[in-house]
Amino acid sequence: MTSRVVPYGTWPSPVTPDALAAGQRTLDEVRVDGRDTYWLESRPAEGGRQALVRHDGTAARDVLPEPWNVRSRVHEYGGGAYTVAGGTVVVSALPGDRVHRLDSRAGEPVAITPEGPWRFGGLVLHGEHVYAVREDHSRSPEPANELVRLDLAGPNEDGGVVLATGSDFVSRPAVAPDGSAIAWVAWDHPDMPWDSTRLLRAPLGPDGAGPPVLVAGGAGVSVAQPRFGPDGALWFVADGSGWWLLHRDTGSGPVPVHDAEADHAAPQWSLGMHDYAVLDADRALVRWWTAEGQDLGVLDARTGAVEVLPDPGASHDHLVAADGTVAMKRGRVDALPEVVRGPLPGPFPVLAASSAQVPDPASVSPPEPWSWRNGGGDEVHGVLFRPRLREVTGPDGDLPPLLVMAHGGPTSRTEAGYASAVQFWTTRGFAVLHVNYSGSTGYGRAYRERLRGRWGLVDIDDVVTGALSVAGAGLADRSRLAVRGGSAGGYVVLRAMTTSSVFAAGTSLFGIGDLSALARDTHKFESRYTDGLVAPFPEGEQVYRDRSPVHHVDRLRGELLLLQGDEDKVVPLAQAQEMADAVRALGRDVELAVYAGEGHGFRRRDSLVDALERELAFYTRVLRLGQG
Repeated sequence: MTSRVVPYGTWPSPVTPDALAAGQRTLDEVRVDGRDTYWLESRPAEGGRQALVRHDGTAARDVLPEPWNVRSRVHEYGGGAYTVAGGTVVVSALPGDRVHRLDSRAGEPVAITPEGPWRFGGLVLHGEHVYAVREDHSRSPEPANELVRLDLAGPNEDGGVVLATGSDFVSRPAVAPDGSAIAWVAWDHPDMPWDSTRLLRAPLGPDGAGPPVLVAGGAGVSVAQPRFGPDGALWFVADGSGWWLLHRDTGSGPVPVHDAEADHAAPQWSLGMHDYAVLDADRALVRWWTAEGQDLGVLDARTGAVEVLPDPGASHDHLVAADGTVAMKRGRVDALPEVVRGPLPGPFPVLAASSAQVPDPASVSPPEPWSWRNGGGDEVHGVLFRPRLREVTGPDGDLPPLLVMAHGGPTSRTEAGYASAVQFWTTRGFAVLHVNYSGSTGYGRAYRERLRGRWGLVDIDDVVTGALSVAGAGLADRSRLAVRGGSAGGYVVLRAMTTSSVFAAGTSLFGIGDLSALARDTHKFESRYTDGLVAPFPEGEQVYRDRSPVHHVDRLRGELLLLQGDEDKVVPLAQAQEMADAVRALGRDVELAVYAGEGHGFRRRDSLVDALERELAFYTRVLRLGQG
């Protein structure tokens, strides 16, 4: 059939803001308990609450009705907000941050912690106890993070028995199958968990934990995600080789169980991450990053060999195993993320998808690996999506606008899978480039550490040169380049708009305009993050000022849109407000939209819809879409 000719950026997309916000759920934290499979769903249509769902092998049902919101706020990013074993479910819920116990099939939740100054996350249920990371906000000048044990029956009036204390941070614990030992990861300011951490192990008894011993880690080594195998061996991930690889300690000391130049874990931003699953005494289900995306396989610790599985996924997350089956969240190239479970080697039946909507294959823009050289000659990686919509094309001789997306973190990455937030733009006639700039994970420690001391420099160069590489290849209109990002990605937007003239438009979602204010005002988990990214604070305050967009708005090129939640504890509202005020003081227009009740990331349907509609209208106006 003959395609209709429609100006780029104005195509009649089937992906509406309302459908994207209301019809999709974010799937997270897959777990298994016998034949039952559990996961969390973030639901914009229900006020952004996080629902706990159980699939019993036949159908999926909510474990808790509205308004139950299963979330943890430990480290602000939470994680490990629930745990399940033997049919008993334990959750941390908002509001109140209290821990509750319930039978997964009947009965009302019973609080097992009192009201108090505590937050709990990284929950692990073993026998008659719940092990957790507790954040105590009665302490000053910053809250204390400790490992505690709660009695499953309650009432735990003291907030739990403290098992480990004295470090600035602790991670989700692991308990030996026989309950004789506990392992956890600890680290201290100014390190982040992907910088330097320590894996500790201690005996467990009726009165608590004995003296801990160091198993692995230390300066310059990131250790993460300890797990005990069925034989009592301790598995974990460490990057002493420069790559996050699996290690195991069977009693004779820890050793790597394979040798590869590929990351097998993601940065530990939350307490609920499962980057691998122990299958038996000698095998583990693993995923790792490649140039094209991810692969999934079974690692044999006896030989170091990996059997690559024929799974069609573009990404795999929350890997768990039980009863001869594995379950995970799987991302695909041509469909929305889904929860799957089945026996190895697959195929894995789908239990749930993040939406009932089925994308039209003829309108799906597939991911293309895209690499280029930055201004310093280093190779940078990203993912390119070209505009695509069934039976629609752009005018001959015209090129599409390009929307460059910068992820947050900055220690994060963008996967090469289907995302409606990308297809929203490509089905309107935009090209989209996701930039995994220097500092991103999935490319080894050296790539990650390119950003040390150079935040606001090399990442900006990567984004600018990435945009120019797409335009230079004749795939985008050089005069219609835009950049968007949230959090650290928002900082990239503001910094790029005040240090270059490449972008005509930029959208910053809860982005950082003042690095000094971030260092002074942000929460404990990230309060020293900028020491490694920028310089020690306050000694290096001049460097912070030099790299803060709010102090350089006189160099702003292009138009700016700011989107911000008023309850953001990571990047407070004052950051966006001060940026807007500084631009207006120079007589420039700037649009600032503030969303009530939203934090660091928007969860509510109305907020999501309004933000998308504003952003689309912004690009339509600034890039003169449909006007030749």
